[in-house]
Amino acid sequence: MEALEAQLRELLALVDDLSDEDLARATRCPGWSVAELIAHCEGMLQRLVGENAQPVDGAPEIDRLGYYGYDPDGPREAEDPEKTFSEVIRDRVIDEAAGRDGAELRASLERAVERALEGIRLVPHDRVIKRSGHPRMTFGEFVASRNLEFGVHAMDIADAVGRPERTAPAATAIIIGILDGLLGSPVPPSLHWDTTTFILAGTGRRPLEPAERSQLGDLAERFPLLR
Repeated sequence: MEALEAQLRELLALVDDLSDEDLARATRCPGWSVAELIAHCEGMLQRLVGENAQPVDGAPEIDRLGYYGYDPDGPREAEDPEKTFSEVIRDRVIDEAAGRDGAELRASLERAVERALEGIRLVPHDRVIKRSGHPRMTFGEFVASRNLEFGVHAMDIADAVGRPERTAPAATAIIIGILDGLLGSPVPPSLHWDTTTFILAGTGRRPLEPAERSQLGDLAERFPLLR
């Protein structure tokens, strides 16, 4: 909870400093502007303590690592079966961002952050939930996965507007823990990667260089660690 709050505060500080020109810039998320990515973050926060916090029957089946074992292009329950999840999210984001100016987006994101943080405190972390397209997991493990999502999207925004790419230190530890778990083996020290480089490479935002592939050996085939 504390790590996610720190990461969300950093996201707010970044977004609060953006101009209208910045909001219109394209991000490295294909087809998404900065404004649309902010709207996506707002929507994730709303769903975090809304539909994604609803209890379900049964024991948890996955943890924060298992969460990333899904098919990002597969269909989701209660969604158009003719569309991939990526397409569903894209359509949703267009609707969420449409017609709102920078002041409205910033204010809406701030409200969503405060409501989400308040809501997280009220939901038992051992509550079993089920997000569409995923097996059952505890709410606490789902919250942990949000450090990666909001941390990486903050980096995406920073990249688009020419700011330093970073995540909150407490969130970074959780993000690296997830990426280490997905890789299944420590990154060779000879790579001399800092945490930012590992996050970018692990999430597919930075391609591996030939020398890095050589040092990684068979582990290179696991990149990107998120699909």
